[in-house]
Amino acid sequence: MKAETTRLRADAQRNRDHIVSVARVVFAEIGPGAPMDEIARRAGVGVGTLYRRFPDRGSLLRAVALESLSAVLADARAAIDEEPTAWDALTRIVRRAVDLRFSTHVTMMDEHTRQALKEAPDFRHTRAAVLDLVEHLVERAQTEGSMRSDVGVGDVFAVVSLLLKPPPSRSAEMSDLLMRRCLTLILDGLHAGGQSVLPGEPVSITDLHLDS
Repeated sequence: MKAETTRLRADAQRNRDHIVSVARVVFAEIGPGAPMDEIARRAGVGVGTLYRRFPDRGSLLRAVALESLSAVLADARAAIDEEPTAWDALTRIVRRAVDLRFSTHVTMMDEHTRQALKEAPDFRHTRAAVLDLVEHLVERAQTEGSMRSDVGVGDVFAVVSLLLKPPPSRSAEMSDLLMRRCLTLILDGLHAGGQSVLPGEPVSITDLHLDS
């Protein structure tokens, strides 16, 4: 009986994770107003099952945002262990974040849902861990001489956020290509080989007012 209960719980968790994964794609494609029945259809579940897992759109958006941010954190930790330099680890994390479009799900939410997410302890903890890791990597990359010294971690988050909304184009394939080209240009601009003089001072996380 205990084994059966454990299996059912594991199945329920897998189903929930699958719904969240599908919802992330649908929200990225259509936006925060994506029909819940379309998410259910793509996930291969009934609408009733979807609403039992997530009673409203806000709860599903929050789950998507947390899942995406947690994936970025997991990859950030792996990148630090696996990549040969801090710059390689940092660029891997940035590319992963853009691939997941994780921040779009926060910016797409209405104010009530966004505030509820920001106040959720698990989201705050995960976001703080991501910020700390990226800040650490920026400092290491600058110390090793691979990243320009006149930028701060806030600059990194600011430029990446510009790519989280797909650029207008004639097709999804072209949009993806444009995003990858723009990301490459941005990373080149952050690299120590960049020649342009930046106005002002390096931007910190505090300067971004993330909790406002």
